[in-house]
Amino acid sequence: MKSIQSFSHAAACLALGLLISSNGAAQTAEIKKPEGKTVEINADRMRSENGGQKIVFSGSVSGIWGDLKITSDVLEVYNTQDKKNTDEIVAIGNVNITRGETRARGDRAVYLDQQQQIILTGSPKAVAWEGKDMIEGKEMIFLLDKDRFVVNDRVRMMLYPKEKKEPKEKPGKKKAE
Repeated sequence: MKSIQSFSHAAACLALGLLISSNGAAQTAEIKKPEGKTVEINADRMRSENGGQKIVFSGSVSGIWGDLKITSDVLEVYNTQDKKNTDEIVAIGNVNITRGETRARGDRAVYLDQQQQIILTGSPKAVAWEGKDMIEGKEMIFLLDKDRFVVNDRVRMMLYPKEKKEPKEKPGKKKAE
């Protein structure tokens, strides 16, 4: 299940340089990160508060950076006072996080930059899975810098046996009958 939390490391990418201006009804924000990867956030609406310290995206929010995608009803970005860094990102309502085959779902996700954590919560539960393997609990804490996670409050995990792949028959050879 190690790769379940690997999607969370990419969430840190969103925390860099989110200074966005409003220019229309449906909002698309595209920010070039220092590494050269593009971050894109799409929403029905966006508003900036406190001179850009808080940016709120609402209505069918979709954030994509690299191979990571987060969708939610609302995405709140809290920047530092100098607006050069992001302290916290909060996804609220119908939160879905996808990276490759790894997925997670909950009601709320909070990315804390200083602690290098993403806290995913759900009511009644948050769920993360890869393929058929699944883990759920009321709260999942993804520890980015330690490359691990903790699940609290009535944990349930289901691991399925991996399917064995049949060796492919070499061309020109027939199976013995």
